[in-house]
Amino acid sequence: MFITNQPAMFVKDYLIIADLHLGITRELYESGVSVPSQVRKFLERLQKLKKISKAKNLVILGDLKHKVPGTSWQEYKEIPDFLQKAPFQKMILVKGNHDAGIEKLLYGDLKKKVAVKKTFRIGPYLFTHGHRKIPKAQMKNIRTIIIGHNQPAVLFRDRMGASYVEPVWVKGILKGKKKKRIKIIIMPAFNELAGYGIINKKRDKPLGPIAKNIDLNKTHAFLLDGTDLGTIEDLRIEEKFRKAYSSTGK
Repeated sequence: MFITNQPAMFVKDYLIIADLHLGITRELYESGVSVPSQVRKFLERLQKLKKISKAKNLVILGDLKHKVPGTSWQEYKEIPDFLQKAPFQKMILVKGNHDAGIEKLLYGDLKKKVAVKKTFRIGPYLFTHGHRKIPKAQMKNIRTIIIGHNQPAVLFRDRMGASYVEPVWVKGILKGKKKKRIKIIIMPAFNELAGYGIINKKRDKPLGPIAKNIDLNKTHAFLLDGTDLGTIEDLRIEEKFRKAYSSTGK
């Protein structure tokens, strides 16, 4: 299900990734940082992931585009190019909070190749970006909810005060589900340039109406290599050590 050392997973014939934020390089350029387009890099990564997973189809779990509000000229160019060249028979775009108006970028053959949805289901797995509530009618027979949106990472600090950040998977259960234990998985961002949401901040909670209902005492963080770091509560850090870290991708 999870692909080792990659911010990606697969279920049946579907490869799942989240938070690509195509177009963020334009924002970085305007801030004085020159970074090349990520389209070719993403396509190369997807080709490798397709070979590993043998997936025929792709689910993008929200925030394919970056600019909010509106759409940049770079997104008008890059997003159709990326979707045309992506090596999959079918693609599902689960709309994120950055994907308003994404439909206008789907023209020609892309209208048939790419389906835009608010949620997507594969058996007992329900996929949604994580910024909106899930209607109760869609929760029937669901055992696991997979979301993005948070771009989770853990901040590590050594005794000398040096700090660094590692992206993580977050796995837990929703509160208030004694008879029906619903698992929740929060995916790391596919685009490293999109920033991180530090999940072990002392006072903060995960973003979105779904993630805020996680039982943090029973929610574990896992490095991309599968290492279990323990629960989020066990990993909490003091306020003074987190000021330098913020996300540009939310």
